[in-house]
Amino acid sequence: MQIIWSLPGHSGGGKIDQDVLETPLPADRDYEEAGLCYGHYVRAVESVLDSEGGRVVSGLLHTHFPENPPEVLSIHVAILKHGHFYHPACMTLHTAEGAYPFVINLAVTPEAGGCARREYALLGKLAHRSEALPRVQSLESVMVDGHTVVLFFGEWFEGFHEFHETRGPEGDQVVVWAGEDHRLVSKEVETSIYRQTAEILTLLYNPLTFELVQPWHHAAGDFVVNIESAKARVKLITVRQYTPMVNLEEVEAEDLLEGALLFLMTLSIRNRLDRYDGIGEVAWVGDHGVSATVEGFFDGLMGRDDIGGLDGPFGGWVAKYLAAHTLDEFQETALAVVSSFNPRASEMGVLKEHLADHVAVFYGVIKGRDEN
Repeated sequence: MQIIWSLPGHSGGGKIDQDVLETPLPADRDYEEAGLCYGHYVRAVESVLDSEGGRVVSGLLHTHFPENPPEVLSIHVAILKHGHFYHPACMTLHTAEGAYPFVINLAVTPEAGGCARREYALLGKLAHRSEALPRVQSLESVMVDGHTVVLFFGEWFEGFHEFHETRGPEGDQVVVWAGEDHRLVSKEVETSIYRQTAEILTLLYNPLTFELVQPWHHAAGDFVVNIESAKARVKLITVRQYTPMVNLEEVEAEDLLEGALLFLMTLSIRNRLDRYDGIGEVAWVGDHGVSATVEGFFDGLMGRDDIGGLDGPFGGWVAKYLAAHTLDEFQETALAVVSSFNPRASEMGVLKEHLADHVAVFYGVIKGRDEN
């Protein structure tokens, strides 16, 4: 089976340049280097793809062809970038029936390998809650020159790209990294992006156990968007952890409502944080991000009925609970949320500067929904 490799600017004829193969993989500054090179990356992936008669490749094809999958004519693996934990690649299986892309998330350090195993399990566990999560297959582990390399394969979101705040001609705007073309989007599309982000995270929130996806960050490119059609579509590509905000031995009905408030306040703050162009200074999304988050939150609660001891739509109970709160009470909640953040985090300065105004906008959005 022919495997074609590409690395932007460092490959040709289906192979990565020999001098690059001997170059160490970029390492995250927070973790010890694994001492592996691009050549080890290639050997690890090819070892997995060739093992057991192509078991992994056959399993991936079965996601598209449950019966009688076509023969794979060639495989193209494009190494894309180097993240905090993973070295992701896009692997495309070429067949007579068409081309089928998948993502490879490859980890070369013990810390990253542990993250890969956790994430693989979490994505499988949460898949039924939202179609915005990638479906994953085949968690694999292989030894390369005495080092353990962990990798898993998953759904590739074709046509989806990172997005970030940028300083545009009309002030701060969202830019979508659509390949080599960076496209500024309208305020309407921007609002839809942040609303869908909130909806996805709310769908994944467990109001009974207070479990939620955390950490996540727009600056890390955790969410991606497709803007090829009239309606933007947002996906979440990673779930690093899924842990409770609080731990209570006995949970009363009011605890469920207070938990929803705490979740929403945290979400409303996190959804406004980014870095300009993904790597620059901390960016703070405009006030429209608050209403987008609140509406997305209630979108995510639709269909959730009879939660705990609360009969009927949970969203209705939450809406009444929020409407009964004063500005000062929301301010207290927001301060509690921010106090739980890392005090040395780079966004703390921006949060302290904007928090009071954020709570005022949040209060106005909640009161506006109640009046309507």
